[in-house]
Amino acid sequence: MSITAQEFQQFQAFLKQRSGISLAANKQYLVANRLSPLMKEMGLDCVSDLLTMIIAMPNKDLAIKAVDAMTTNETFWFRDTSHFHYLENKLFAELTAKNASLNVWSAACSSGQEPYSISLVVDKYIEASNKRINVRITATDLSDKTLQQAKEGVYADIELSRGLPNELQKKHFSGVRNGLQISSSHRSRVSFRKLNLLDNFSGLGQFDIVFCRNVLLYFAGPTKLDILNRIAQVMKPGAYLFLSSSEIVPSEMKGFETIRDAGCKCYRKI
Repeated sequence: MSITAQEFQQFQAFLKQRSGISLAANKQYLVANRLSPLMKEMGLDCVSDLLTMIIAMPNKDLAIKAVDAMTTNETFWFRDTSHFHYLENKLFAELTAKNASLNVWSAACSSGQEPYSISLVVDKYIEASNKRINVRITATDLSDKTLQQAKEGVYADIELSRGLPNELQKKHFSGVRNGLQISSSHRSRVSFRKLNLLDNFSGLGQFDIVFCRNVLLYFAGPTKLDILNRIAQVMKPGAYLFLSSSEIVPSEMKGFETIRDAGCKCYRKI
């Protein structure tokens, strides 16, 4: 499916108004790729027809599906495994040396695999260290649809096969009507809420660890920097920020030092 420059600009304006996402000018391929399945579902051949419909009815189901198509990522358990190894082997011990309670934020959590992966690592750390720690995970996303699945914690076999070790599946999941559900201890550890990354973060609290991975690519440079600066404001001194392996903290952003350890790269607030 192809998309013209004019169609891209129209959709770019719609998406920013509807969701706050500011697509960079070089993301035409991404829009074409993400909208293609929706167009097939609706029996539409021309992007301009889809745009006409969603712009005319921005709060109807089709517009919501178009936004979800752009904001919902295929996600995996323990994506970028080095991040989770660092949590388990070093970071939890470091951060709980003086305070056994930690607050973690999983931004753009999609259908929940990331915050639940963090929760599973918490249990692994507790078992290995025989140390009791209290970890509260706040998980946010823009999509009501994916948040509902995340809250339920129910996953099909194909979703569980993407990165979840069999031993963890057997230990922490049980069969329900529509798949396998993660145990209540993990569901109670994670608090899900709807949040646009352009919203005010002050109501979220202060965090020791922030995961903001595979989402900033949707935003233009100035918007990305603004989001990161506001994330920094809800991070405690000495807190850690995890981005995806292909992302870096912009040079204009001050107050962070880069941490590299056994293949893991993250950022510590100074």
